[in-house]
Formats: sequence, structure tokens, C-alpha cells
Amino acid sequence: MGAAEAVVKDLGFRVVRVRVHDPVARIEVPLADVPALLSPGVRERVVEGLKALGFLYVAVDAEGFRSGSMNEGLRQSAVP
Repeated sequence: MGAAEAVVKDLGFRVVRVRVHDPVARIEVPLADVPALLSPGVRERVVEGLKALGFLYVAVDAEGFRSGSMNEGLRQSAVP
């Protein structure tokens, strides 16, 4: 979602993905950027910005940024 990613990028994060799991916004940034994302002031601005877009919950992915992470559930459900 472009607007959600813009909220985080506007705070200086270059690599960002916001995965939408209605009503949850799951933020992925590189693991090295997680402390900065959760730092006082930044965390509040991210939550405020994403809730203003209509998300009820805001989560940070503890595994960090991974290309194709939305497909992980598809691979797991294909396994008998």
C-alpha cells in the first residue's frame, strides 16, 4: 500500500514494505532499522499516520524486510 509506505518513508526509512492484513498494517524494514522504527517519537508518528489511513492495529514484523513475504502463507497452505 503506497500511502502506508509513504508514512514510514517520510520518516527517513528507505526500505519499507507495509503488508495489509485488514485491519492490521504489518511493517517490514531491514532488521538493522527496527530499533530506529521503534524509537520514541518515531513509533508514535508511524502509528498515528497508519491509523489515520484506517488501520486498527500497527505491527512490526520481527523477521524484518523479506521480498515476497506475503507468499509465505501460500507456500504453507500448499503443503498437505
